Amino acid sequence: MIEIFAIISQIFFITVLCYFPKKIVGIFDKKNTTFPISIIYLSFLLLFLSFISLPLRNVEIILVAIFLINLFFLIKEKDYKYLIKYRFIVFLTIVFVLSLNIAVDLKLGWDAQNYWLMKSLNFYNGGNIIDLQDFPRPDYPHFGSYLWAVFRSVSLLEHEYFGRIFYLYIFLASIYSILNYTEVSELNKTILFILLVIILNNNHLLNGYQEILVFTYAIIIGCIFRDSYIRIFELRSIINLCICFFIIFWIKNEAVIFSFIFLISIILFNLKYKRKILIFSLFFAFIILLKIFLIKIYGLDSNLQSGNYENFEIKNLSYYFSFDRIIIILKYLMISFVKVPILIILTTGVIVNYLIKPNKFNKIMFLNFILCLVFVIMAYIFTNFPIKFHLTTSIDRIAFELAGFNFVILITFLNNLKIKKLFK
Repeated sequence: MIEIFAIISQIFFITVLCYFPKKIVGIFDKKNTTFPISIIYLSFLLLFLSFISLPLRNVEIILVAIFLINLFFLIKEKDYKYLIKYRFIVFLTIVFVLSLNIAVDLKLGWDAQNYWLMKSLNFYNGGNIIDLQDFPRPDYPHFGSYLWAVFRSVSLLEHEYFGRIFYLYIFLASIYSILNYTEVSELNKTILFILLVIILNNNHLLNGYQEILVFTYAIIIGCIFRDSYIRIFELRSIINLCICFFIIFWIKNEAVIFSFIFLISIILFNLKYKRKILIFSLFFAFIILLKIFLIKIYGLDSNLQSGNYENFEIKNLSYYFSFDRIIIILKYLMISFVKVPILIILTTGVIVNYLIKPNKFNKIMFLNFILCLVFVIMAYIFTNFPIKFHLTTSIDRIAFELAGFNFVILITFLNNLKIKKLFK
């Protein structure tokens, strides 16, 4: 009973923490973006705190202060009415049920046990980012592990899995938020939410892998893009996107490439806005350079994957592009589509969207999807790890990340299919 109460308290705390007052957030005056924008602003604050080595007890005080401010405005502005709608109650119920699953099944994935949990324990036990130089895989970004430690520390019981409940919460919150753009009733959005949770539920969700966070923030990028793609080059949109990009840079290294592909896809279909493209590109270049600078300052490893791609040699091109190697990669890629079935839906969606309604938005997402696929294939073509080992241990998870960066395709696909009629 004590653990159940602690889980409920944690969910309530995170809910209020992730719902900033609209007057403070200063967003687009739309309810659709309040939740996701609040999550990225909170995450950005925590990312900043991770770099200044503030003790976790002080971080807890800051989070409690934010919680109280948010709670005050929720009551004052009567925004709590949004949080007691049946659709949101269903969302919280699913968060609670899956949180119980985490509490019962404490199994962690291999990478989570050997890398991410160890980094998390470093922060939880008073260590800082500089200490990660001496940990295994200093090339792996730290922010996911920092979040794990923070939300473990701020919980009532401080069990390890309370940090992962935050992962779960914002993952489900991102799906909940992007479904606001489907043109159906609240009831049907709830049904779609439940169906998507069932489709997406796999081992990567609950066992400490960082791909769940990449997927989450990628969906939030999709929310921002979907909400403002007509005015995507407005300064506010650029800042919000770049904040989200910067956060995701510190979760998984390959997310930098996925983010760059997303940026390129936007630019290539907006070439007439030269000045605005320049501004967007400068912002993106700045956060890339800032990441490199911070890596150097804190003595971390800047390799994409240590022991792998830095061993690339041009003279081995014929080996990398051998027929047998390409066939093996394509085989495992197709298997990953079966294991991550949302990708089958997204593949169908991106083609149908492009054929039915080839507007700028659908062209951008079509190009983004293709380039993301090409990147995944090239990542394995140029790997210097044993090819089958590398594919079997990672391609399902990188496919999950790919799905996150293209998830907004699903919303347009459903709207193009006139799903209002399907639910009548």
